[in-house]
Amino acid sequence: MIIRILTITVAISIVLSPFMVFSQEDEKIEARVNDAILTTSELNNMLKPVYRQYEQTSRGEELRVRMLSARRSAIDGWIDNQLILQEARGLEGFQVDQMEIDKRFEKALSGFESREAFDRALRMQGLDEAEYRKNLEDQYMVQALRYQKVGGFINISPEDIMNYYENHDDKYRDGEMVRVSHILLPIPDDNGEDESVRQQAEKILEDLKTGSDFAELARKYSRGPRAEQGGDLGYYKKDQMRPKLDEAAFSLEVGENSEIIKTDLGYHIIKCTGKKEAYQKPLEDHWEEIEDLLFQEEYQRRYDIWIEELRSRAYIDS
Repeated sequence: MIIRILTITVAISIVLSPFMVFSQEDEKIEARVNDAILTTSELNNMLKPVYRQYEQTSRGEELRVRMLSARRSAIDGWIDNQLILQEARGLEGFQVDQMEIDKRFEKALSGFESREAFDRALRMQGLDEAEYRKNLEDQYMVQALRYQKVGGFINISPEDIMNYYENHDDKYRDGEMVRVSHILLPIPDDNGEDESVRQQAEKILEDLKTGSDFAELARKYSRGPRAEQGGDLGYYKKDQMRPKLDEAAFSLEVGENSEIIKTDLGYHIIKCTGKKEAYQKPLEDHWEEIEDLLFQEEYQRRYDIWIEELRSRAYIDS
């Protein structure tokens, strides 16, 4: 007997994507795993929320490509879930924890204003409570078997974490940083005024050399960002500024002004107002992060091997 698998998304979307409107004649089998099938209408119900989100951010060809990619991913995900679900059903003694199903049901129900609103959402998906609970049971079986066959065997040792940290020490190092204040005199489109702007920059530089305050001159003359704050741009890492400015900033001592620097933006004078030395972040600050990363990598590796083994024993068509 053909098993029809109903997939529910509690977040309800009323309007189908214009790319996905179909008639009764369009209904077909999109994928099959042994005796389980996924129909066009079931697939579209799965994708409604995704399509609505994409329609808010994409148009034209980009939207079409994203929708096709989502459709393929949804089919592949359904196939993997079916492989695991059917494997779980075939295992002797594999049971569903009904208390856990009750908790998941109550959590879903709590996301609605009332029981009536929840039931209305189910009806819009063509489901009743019993069918929705069955869906929760299927989800539970998939998750439980994935843990039993994959996640439960993974152990990330302290040595694994330390080795990763040592082999990726650049990932956990903050490079040298410099704090910069900035005076910018833009060059007008009319190249004839270039010289007058240059002369003004030279006058400002001379004032700085005779002891004038950089922040006051920035507030008075600069047309660059944060001029009202005395031209203070904050801290920068290497290669975050234009090359000429970057080279000058990291060559200055704290409190030292640059010479005049010309870029496509105009004439610049910068001042180094602070420095932070390169800093190696301690391992203990990233221990859990690295542990999670290594766990996910190993989980994915083992999962891929397991799912391929399940695929090799199943009839799949999509």
